[in-house]
Amino acid sequence: MSRLLDDRVFNKETLLDSTVNLVPFGILAFFLVLFIVATPDGWKDGSLMSIYMLTLVISMSWGLLHLTYATAKRI
Repeated sequence: MSRLLDDRVFNKETLLDSTVNLVPFGILAFFLVLFIVATPDGWKDGSLMSIYMLTLVISMSWGLLHLTYATAKRI
């Protein structure tokens, strides 16, 4: 069985402590969807500002996910 699904890493208390990060992750997901859906210029031009914006939101989401996992593993 993989270490991710092992009961010693993620038990009930660890999952409850890690759910605190669902709110910021939900906010980041909302803005990611908003940036993708409500783009007035479209994605065909590939503007540098659109790339920066998406890179920032995606990297923050990945960082929060990684931090949540690392924290849950050490609790």
